[in-house]
Order: sequence, then structure tokens, then C-alpha cells
Amino acid sequence: MIYIAQLRKSFSAFLVAVVLLLGSLFVGDLQTAAIAAPLTPEAAAYEIDQATSPDEAHSRLEDKAKSYKKELKEDSAYTKQAAKKATGQAKNAIERTADNVREKLNLDEPLPQSTKDFLNDIKP
Repeated sequence: MIYIAQLRKSFSAFLVAVVLLLGSLFVGDLQTAAIAAPLTPEAAAYEIDQATSPDEAHSRLEDKAKSYKKELKEDSAYTKQAAKKATGQAKNAIERTADNVREKLNLDEPLPQSTKDFLNDIKP
């Protein structure tokens, strides 16, 4: 019996390790892609050095700037959508909770006569 419990713990630890490793592989690619080409002065200097003419360097830098602006607009739109969705989900969860409490406590039903009598007896 002790052997089975130890085997179960080892298997669980193995599964957690595999999930973490696989997760880091997928998340690592996304993070690398997001920070792969920042538009810093050094990156701009590299683009200029790689260009064969000033016009080509200018067009490369403009293209990169446009793509970054487009990316920022897409990211901000995604963030707005995610915020709206999260707000809606939170609102729905609160409404469901309020409905559940109202149902469990029978708040929609009128007070029984015995409760009314009790409350009248307590008042001075």
C-alpha cells in the first residue's frame, strides 16, 4: 500500500514536470517573438549599416515603425476586447451569485405571519 502511494506521488511529480517543460517551450517562443526586434537606437544603427543606400535605410526603418504601430494597435484592440469580456464575465458571475443567494435565502417570498408577529413582539 505504501508503495502505491509513493508511486502515485512520483507519477504526479513526473506529470507536473512534463507539463511545465512543454508549457515553457510554447510560451518561450511567444516571448521571443514579442521581443525579437525592438526598435532601439542600436537596432536602427544596424538597419542603417546593413542598407546599401540612405533611401533603403530610410524605407526599412519606416517599414519597421509602421509594423510596430500596427502591432500596437492590434494589441490595444485585443486588450480592450479582453477587458470587455472579463468585465462581462465578472458581471455575470456576480449576478449568478446574487440570484443564488436570493434563491437560497428565499428573499423573493413574503415573510411568514409568524415572523411578522415575532418582529412586532420585539419592537418596544
